Amino acid sequence: MNKFFGDKQFIKNLAYLAIPIILNELLNSAVNMLDTFMVGTLGDAPVAAVGLGNQVFFLFNVVAFGINSGTAIFMGQYMGKNDLPNVHRSMGLAFILTFFVACVFALAATAFPETIMGIYSKDAEVIEMGVGYLRAVAVSYLFTAVTVVFNYALKISGNAVQPMLTTLCSFIINFAANYFFIFVMDKGVTGAALGTVVARSCELVIQFAAMVKFKRLILTKPSNYFKLNFKFCAPFIGITIPVILNESMWAFGTTAYNIAYKYSGTVAQAAVQIASTVQSLFMVTGLGIGSACAVILTNTLGAGDKQKALDNSHRCMFFGVLISVIMGCVLALSSSLIVSIFNVDEVARDYALKMLFAVAAAIVIKTVNYVNICGILRSGGDTAFCLILDTASVWLVGLPIAFIGSAVLSLPIYVTFSLVYMEEAVKLIFSVRRVLSNKWLRTLV
Repeated sequence: MNKFFGDKQFIKNLAYLAIPIILNELLNSAVNMLDTFMVGTLGDAPVAAVGLGNQVFFLFNVVAFGINSGTAIFMGQYMGKNDLPNVHRSMGLAFILTFFVACVFALAATAFPETIMGIYSKDAEVIEMGVGYLRAVAVSYLFTAVTVVFNYALKISGNAVQPMLTTLCSFIINFAANYFFIFVMDKGVTGAALGTVVARSCELVIQFAAMVKFKRLILTKPSNYFKLNFKFCAPFIGITIPVILNESMWAFGTTAYNIAYKYSGTVAQAAVQIASTVQSLFMVTGLGIGSACAVILTNTLGAGDKQKALDNSHRCMFFGVLISVIMGCVLALSSSLIVSIFNVDEVARDYALKMLFAVAAAIVIKTVNYVNICGILRSGGDTAFCLILDTASVWLVGLPIAFIGSAVLSLPIYVTFSLVYMEEAVKLIFSVRRVLSNKWLRTLV
């Protein structure tokens, strides 16, 4: 055990980064799922509409994550070399790509909401509510795009607390705005979207004001972010494009699960949205450990110390397992209480409870996979392998199971939902083998 607990500096660094990131992801998930919780008092259709409408944000968020995960590999290694000008240029590339993607998703949500909702649901009431939600929430993607880049850069530079605090402000504002629009103004599902727009815009303003006040290193003249040329951008292509494709293919595959689940009906979809929302909440520890691991490893590789990076990668896996076991136990013990919060059909509540037990059992596997792929393998630029593994697991294992279980065999939704975790089991075998092979250990800058 001394191998894992013996390096006090590593534990200190991991805690200093991971705890704020975990709290930030917890709050970020809470902001996203606050709409689902608050419209949960209105019945099954509003819950399904908001959950399915948020699939567009989910897709955008994952693509944005791919872009910023890819550029963060370089940001982290440049930061390890104390090369701030190139950190800023990496941020500039992230700004351009992320904002462009945000515009595409916002345009799609505004112009084609009926088509989008029709993909996920056959219920006319759910589609109508979802259309109103999408059109109202679309502009929030633009605010989120800029905030995401700043958040990644702050974490890479060791300022993980600031994103946590600004997200806390966003959560509080979102709760107040949601309450006003949903219940006082009686806007229902559309009110939840308006609350999100207010919260995300305020979050960006607060984030920027805090960076100016504390003179963060990642701030510079606007022109310095965009001093880009082909020679600088070329290395990003081989490393970052696979990450973007990885996250995009994984995201489209994951959201396609909801297409499969629509064959089980609106009640089942409401249960899935509840289980997925709660799963996101309990996965934040894995996200925190993985993100902190990525910062530590990219900085260490940038400084040229491969042996230390190797030792730290094993510690990251260990702490990922340890913390996720605790979270799984907490979820299993609290599932009944969590489900009781939602004002949905008794059948939906029963389905959701059974699915949450499956989530509690699978959370360790999902966490280790996240730490391995996003925290360790990508830190050394092993992004092509991650692309193949993630894409194959979703499209060749998870999705066939989802469609066969729901559309062909008409299994109970909680059985299909649980069987889909075979995707994570397959991924675990190959990701652990890859980490232990040490083929990912590379210095890129």
